[in-house]
Amino acid sequence: MYTKAQIFNLALGALLLSRRIIDTDTETSNENTVLNTHYDTAFRATLEDLDLDGTASQKVLALIEEDPIEFWKYAYTYPSDCLFLRRIQSSAVIDTRATHIPKRVAIHKGDKVIFTNQEDAIIEYISTDVPLSALTATTGLAIAYRLAMLSAPLITGKGAAKLVADIQAKYLIAKAEAQEQDRRENFNFNEDNVDSEFVAARTS
Repeated sequence: MYTKAQIFNLALGALLLSRRIIDTDTETSNENTVLNTHYDTAFRATLEDLDLDGTASQKVLALIEEDPIEFWKYAYTYPSDCLFLRRIQSSAVIDTRATHIPKRVAIHKGDKVIFTNQEDAIIEYISTDVPLSALTATTGLAIAYRLAMLSAPLITGKGAAKLVADIQAKYLIAKAEAQEQDRRENFNFNEDNVDSEFVAARTS
């Protein structure tokens, strides 16, 4: 749905500028230079903050070591394209306390790793490789607002503080709308007693 240029132009609009960017790779304007500087950070930080089912991927983890430290049976490589580790997949579509697989992210022997007791672990995570074409309207707008907030001081200069505060309020609205749309699109029904530990303990 989106292109990088469209995200840039939405950010410029949030900064109350009529300037438009056609080619984000070749234009030499100050606006394009500043937006390019902050784009990757804005994109990654927003996807991590939103944590949407619709931007999640799955990956089989690469085993590094068995019995790496006390309490954990396996150490797996933390994927280089992982923005946010959501969970280690279990047999459940939606985890409960009973199906959740414990994990710990830590530095081990100089590398970032995932400790777990799950053999042949598969993670659900937010990747750095989410294509712009897969973003919903509100998700792209949230990225543009964060990009505008990061870029405002170097583009608008004086008065940036108030403008950033106004854009942040819009970002929070776009974030809530994106999360609500994602919740409705990915809703899976559970019986009420699935969420009740009291009931589950007495029916198991």
